[in-house]
Amino acid sequence: MICKKCGNQLNDNALFCPKCGQRIETQTQDINRNVQPNINNVNPAGNVRSEAPPKKKHTVRTVLLSIVGTIVVMFGGLMWLGSQASNSVETGSSAVSAPSEQRETSSDVSTQDVVNDTVSSQDSIDELLGYIDQAEALVEKAWNDYDEAGNEEDGTAHFTVQRDILATLLSDLSPLQQQANAVKGLDANLATAGKEYFNMLCDSKKAHYEIWNFLVVYFDFWDNYLSLRPEGTGFGTEEHCNELYAWYQSAKEKYLALDSCPSCLEGEWKRYGETLDLNESIAMKEYQAIQTNDWLRLYSAMYMSNRYETVEELQYKEFINCFKGEVNHMKRQEAVSSELADEIHAYAEMDEQERRGYEFEYVRTNKIWLDYESIDTIYPALYNTYNAFVIIKTGCTSGNRKIIVEAEIPGFTQKYQERFILDSAYRAIYIKPPALTGDLDLTSAKDAQISVTISEQDGTVIDTKSFPVKIQSKYDVNWYTDEYGIATKDNILCYLTPESPAITQLKRVAIDEMSAMTNGSMESIVGYQSTGFNHYVGTYLQAAGIMRALYEMGVRYNADSFSLSDGHQHVLLPADVLEQKSGLCIETSLTVASALQSAGMHAFIVLPPGHAQVAVEIWNGNGEDTSGTGQYFLIETTALSDNWNNQNVFIDDANALLEEKVLNSSPITYMNADTWYEYLSTEGTYVIDCDDSRVLGLTPFSN
Repeated sequence: MICKKCGNQLNDNALFCPKCGQRIETQTQDINRNVQPNINNVNPAGNVRSEAPPKKKHTVRTVLLSIVGTIVVMFGGLMWLGSQASNSVETGSSAVSAPSEQRETSSDVSTQDVVNDTVSSQDSIDELLGYIDQAEALVEKAWNDYDEAGNEEDGTAHFTVQRDILATLLSDLSPLQQQANAVKGLDANLATAGKEYFNMLCDSKKAHYEIWNFLVVYFDFWDNYLSLRPEGTGFGTEEHCNELYAWYQSAKEKYLALDSCPSCLEGEWKRYGETLDLNESIAMKEYQAIQTNDWLRLYSAMYMSNRYETVEELQYKEFINCFKGEVNHMKRQEAVSSELADEIHAYAEMDEQERRGYEFEYVRTNKIWLDYESIDTIYPALYNTYNAFVIIKTGCTSGNRKIIVEAEIPGFTQKYQERFILDSAYRAIYIKPPALTGDLDLTSAKDAQISVTISEQDGTVIDTKSFPVKIQSKYDVNWYTDEYGIATKDNILCYLTPESPAITQLKRVAIDEMSAMTNGSMESIVGYQSTGFNHYVGTYLQAAGIMRALYEMGVRYNADSFSLSDGHQHVLLPADVLEQKSGLCIETSLTVASALQSAGMHAFIVLPPGHAQVAVEIWNGNGEDTSGTGQYFLIETTALSDNWNNQNVFIDDANALLEEKVLNSSPITYMNADTWYEYLSTEGTYVIDCDDSRVLGLTPFSN
């Protein structure tokens, strides 16, 4: 038989091509079960000593790959859940099981092949044991070859060799499984045990091969595409911009062509593609900055580039965590299959009386195991930055199981409910229940519980868990926590609320202020549409109206300290700033930026060391042109005193703009490109493009 993918000559009973890993469908296969390679008790699947592909400016990937090479089996803290109480494996002092009527069986023993009322013939027993012994020998040999390949190959080349060893093992196990399943003259009990042994052995190998094959493909993707991403050197030149965009298109095309992602990684792989798309936004922003000599756009593009690298690295960690989870799951299966092989040998030595009524302890059809990870702190304002609050790691020892997963945080979230069909492959279920609707009391931190229930399809409870969690107040933000999400300074974009009623009211007051300053010539906030004034004055007056509205609504500057260097920060939302009539620099900046965003204007949060301000782009006055000018006003949002934030100050500067004179008296100042470059080059300054809230999905908490 010939592999249709690579042309390699194959055994007629092969399920996989050992050269390319292609699955082979043949007329002679009589099982509908996926079989695959393994990493055995003799050789922990993690004996894959791994050097990382060279990633510029990153060492974490190398460290993680070394972790792959030292994975060990961990049985503690895990719970085996079975369909019969008598078959449950205890964790600590308690065992949990589903009622016997919920049992599902993967046994497909034909009645014509077994003897139900008499003992098995010795020839039949010997034949079955022969196939089992051959399988054990194949696994041992495969792991010896596996270790040898790992010791001889350099770099990541040994991954491919080891993947191919696994594929060969699968191909060799397949005919043994078919022959063992076809043995006649076995009693039903022994026939079921034999089938269960090969199911566990082969299915665990299949799942491991799939994720190993993915890692091989991923590292090839990394070596030939991801590692070639243009570095920051030359950032801000057309050459770099063009190189980055060309690289992104090539990498995205390759990403879309990859089809080897195992089911346990599908969600993370999809997010990986979304992260890759950030490079398109970075390249476009860099290009626009070059065209208009725009330092704000350029700096924000560089910071977004840094975010991409942070997120990509964390997603890689998730790949490795999934690999480790699958290895641990496979090891559980291997431990059980090895014990079952010993038990079958012991059964063969029993006399007829001992065999009657004997129940195989290590037949674990449709049993599932459950392991949990839960978050310990939730910041409501950053709700949309989290991937999950709870991760359930699970899978069947063999066979399959239909379950219902429910979860909620009483008083904070709605009830999450979803149905899953588990099989013998490892699976990680990411759970983040939707927030409750209506008013929630989130003005102060509180202790809560994450409640999780796993049930049968008919509602019969399999397991319940409760995890303590602290719900921080809606005003709290943490800059540096990466637990089940990505934390960077950009997350402050979750505090922008352009659609809130409070911002609408602020704009109404701003319109009154604009009308008063222009003697009725300007009575609406139109963003970048025609105002009757030139585009400098039109943009300026709308920003001035918002600043005047803040002052007239009684908001005053709170001089308490603000710092991005601290992990935890207390930040009021714009609605609370207006209600409490007080705000830190970051709080008044977010309020003004929200109003500008609501008007369709392009704003930045500028974060000099220990401070926060807003920049608003000066458009060209043509509503159809979305290219921007790259020119900005800097707004000092803390200027909420009578002598600096009054009509006369803003009117004087508006008239100065009409006469093309320099602004020097109001909280809104114009800076040219050279001045912006000098200002933003101050060490510790950070720039956040408010338009990135949509690109990054950093939208405000909504319930």
